[in-house]
Amino acid sequence: MNSIAERAKRTIVHRVKRTIVRSLELEIAPEELADDEVLFGSGLGADSEATLEVVFALETEFGIEVEDEELRVELFATVRSLVDYVERKIRAR
Repeated sequence: MNSIAERAKRTIVHRVKRTIVRSLELEIAPEELADDEVLFGSGLGADSEATLEVVFALETEFGIEVEDEELRVELFATVRSLVDYVERKIRAR
């Protein structure tokens, strides 16, 4: 049986993936994004403008605020790194 924490984590993962898909206007279902999917370069091909769109969408979706000093390449390395970041921001509220 799944714990509440596991269900909450899966919900966050799905919402982050859905937000990425919508922000980048990808023609795939959110569940098709692998957790280790690379967002830049040969991955999803996100550029700096797309990154800002993802940030804004995540702020809106989760009611979080991404500070300028937090905008590092490592944050956007993979879908998982974004999920981890969102989870930390939610816990810090």
